[in-house]
Amino acid sequence: MWDELQAAASRDGVLVTVYVDAEAAGSGYGPNARQIAETLAPGKIYATKPFDGRAVRNHAKFISVDHRFVVVTSANMSWSAENANVELGVRVNDSAFSERLERQMREARGSLYSQVSSDL
Repeated sequence: MWDELQAAASRDGVLVTVYVDAEAAGSGYGPNARQIAETLAPGKIYATKPFDGRAVRNHAKFISVDHRFVVVTSANMSWSAENANVELGVRVNDSAFSERLERQMREARGSLYSQVSSDL
């Protein structure tokens, strides 16, 4: 999945935006938020930030493609999810649903997420 996202982020006219759980991304089991931003540059990476003094956990796993298709999955973006686990996902072909989901995530920026700089 990471290779595909990196390839997509480098294509002209494609914007890759990723929302990550800052605590999970910094746990040592995979790349941290800064490394994700460097890998997917020039994509935009947003990491959870504390809200009301507590860590925000982002357990959502979905991909929106072309403001039309949404893939919702149980899979984490990890080696074990891609190679060893039994995971379940569904693809929804509904531009209205995709746009509502994307709008909801945009509205969460600032209060629940902050943009991560790749410093590249």
